[in-house]
Amino acid sequence: MRASIRKTANQGLKRYDPSNAYNGYTLFATMYGQDAWLIDMKGNVVNHWLMKYMPGPYGYLTEKGTMMRLERSTEVLEGFGGNATALTEIDWESNEIWRYDDPYLNHDFVTMDNGNILINRYVEVPESLKPKIKGGVEGTEHENGRIYSCSFQEITREGKVLWEWNHYEHLDTETDIMCPLCPRSIWGYTNAMDILPDGNILFTLRYLNTVAILDKKSGDIIWRWGPEQMIGHPHDCKVLKNGNILLFDNGFHRKPYVGKDMGVANSVVSEEEYSRVLEINPKTNEIEWEYKDRFGIFYTPVCGGCQRLPNGNTLITESTKGRFFEVTPEKEIVWEYINPFVTMTPPFWYYDWMPTVETFRAIRYSPDFAGFKGKDLNPEKYEWKLEEKREKTKEELEEEEMYSRLTKLGY
Repeated sequence: MRASIRKTANQGLKRYDPSNAYNGYTLFATMYGQDAWLIDMKGNVVNHWLMKYMPGPYGYLTEKGTMMRLERSTEVLEGFGGNATALTEIDWESNEIWRYDDPYLNHDFVTMDNGNILINRYVEVPESLKPKIKGGVEGTEHENGRIYSCSFQEITREGKVLWEWNHYEHLDTETDIMCPLCPRSIWGYTNAMDILPDGNILFTLRYLNTVAILDKKSGDIIWRWGPEQMIGHPHDCKVLKNGNILLFDNGFHRKPYVGKDMGVANSVVSEEEYSRVLEINPKTNEIEWEYKDRFGIFYTPVCGGCQRLPNGNTLITESTKGRFFEVTPEKEIVWEYINPFVTMTPPFWYYDWMPTVETFRAIRYSPDFAGFKGKDLNPEKYEWKLEEKREKTKEELEEEEMYSRLTKLGY
């Protein structure tokens, strides 16, 4: 019997050039939902995972055919993006086979060559350091005036912590000044990381508009890039085989610069908010490749992903629109897909429940990926059913109105 899955009708595959795309399978999950999806190049679902909790915020496949996945079962740090409460491993049929609980997990993790896992977590800044931290919107610290930073830990599969590095011990209160438009609840704010061939760690500092490299042995930050190039709150960073760095620059709160423009001294030139993907040479600090939409349509203020594919193309995730697209080195779009699986965002301080197709990060796998060995990738096992929009009952409308009023009152 075939499984039945419901989706919207007006999204899905938008563009596909088989001769120029890197053909394979793409993994993604709608944020705030409990599903993960693997699709072929034509947008057909070839596997569907249904979990107990929502992603916190994403996962990836292993060569064993399992999925490593952050999940969020509760809201431990309210309003903190990417907060997760557990790192889990699940099999092809959605069964949990390993679990590591930590209510302060944050955004990203990396499975290391030695089998250990590098995790990223929130950690509170010591009381004595808080008054020295500069920037951010005054009065926007977390509950009871708390400020958090991030921490990296290397853990074993048994949950033993082998190594730890706290950001606040290595950031500089005089130079690492927070974005003036962002809350003071998080200093630095790492949302992505990767491990270099020499074991050092590449990571982002979102509120500092910076991407950096940490020397794991010494604990020193040995390379920084971003503020002078006016990147805006980056997400996702990857080290490439050529030693360059692939970076997703959201462009959110892109810093204006002061200088001479049109003959007017000290004029402020405002940059439009647009997203871009950059390939940076860390030896020269030069941008060697850049993708941005010349019309400014490509833009996601939060989240976002970039993956350099084996044929030289780049898979880009425009998160807030649930849009994944593949571009060639010449910046031609050869594959494009709009996430059709709608979930509801939980209420936040400025909105109530809202439908969303937001996707943190999409990942492409080749057809000969080891994790697919022996797996059924036949899309015909799924039967699609499209639902007509149902009018809400009077009781449902009254309940929504009551919930909306209570939320706005702070309950």
